[in-house]
Amino acid sequence: MNPLAKLFLYVAAVVLLAALLSPPIYWALHPLMETVPFRRFFSRTALIVALALLWPVLRWMHVRRFSELGLERNARAWVHLRAGLALVAGPLALLAVFYLTADIWRIREEILWKKIPAVVATAAVVPVLEEFLFRGVLLGLAVRSFGRGVGVIGISLVFAAVHFIDSRYDVTDVTWGSGFDVLSHAFSNSGGAVLALSGGVSLFVLGVIFALATLRTRSLWLAIGLHAGCIFGQQILSVFAKFRFGKDPMAWMPWAGPNVVHGMVPTGLVPLAALLVIGGLVWWYLAREPRPPAPADARRAG
Repeated sequence: MNPLAKLFLYVAAVVLLAALLSPPIYWALHPLMETVPFRRFFSRTALIVALALLWPVLRWMHVRRFSELGLERNARAWVHLRAGLALVAGPLALLAVFYLTADIWRIREEILWKKIPAVVATAAVVPVLEEFLFRGVLLGLAVRSFGRGVGVIGISLVFAAVHFIDSRYDVTDVTWGSGFDVLSHAFSNSGGAVLALSGGVSLFVLGVIFALATLRTRSLWLAIGLHAGCIFGQQILSVFAKFRFGKDPMAWMPWAGPNVVHGMVPTGLVPLAALLVIGGLVWWYLAREPRPPAPADARRAG
């Protein structure tokens, strides 16, 4: 079986198992987490299943070491993590200033202080899991099988599409088929086709930036820092301010629109420009970084 078919079966197995397992997990944990909607249980179940299936899939694809996926031990891990956070801070701060001065977003009358711990936790945990899955494993497998260009573009497209599976659609009466019900509405509640396309482009651009940072450093730490900074910057804005055109989300398009995918993904040309600036800063930073040693397998082959 060719690598593409194996990757397709892996994704299909993750989706199927998430749909089957999310209802009983919801029934077991909902009494302790009453405010968490079913769609969140579905998305978190999918992530857990994806991570649980990684080891057998890697064995199935004859991967024995992470060096075979292009990853090496990084002696500058903390430097890269801090650099990632710093590189996104400036452009996102300027974007927030633009939102507020243009009166696209307004400071809330009541600041949502209670959400700050959740924002910090999300920014700390989600990037580690997603970077390990998308850039650590899937990108490594794709590059190994199809080359860098196809691997970066393909996994970035998958990264963008997967985020819309966790849509705003929710189930109030959870049954065994509720996971499939959420799947059937995966792309139907992202604010319309224009906002979904704009959010998808933003996610794709971020996916390419994270992928190139991973390939250049042969490590996940810079990508994790970039990812964490993006999540924190977008979510902390929603703690202090809110989008002013909630009833008319297209009022400022194509320049700026509301965030999609749970308030984490900006839409419009202005935030896209900010993401491209981040990409330029990452390129500038990497051009001045020492190249990591050749992979261990390549050194042995030499």
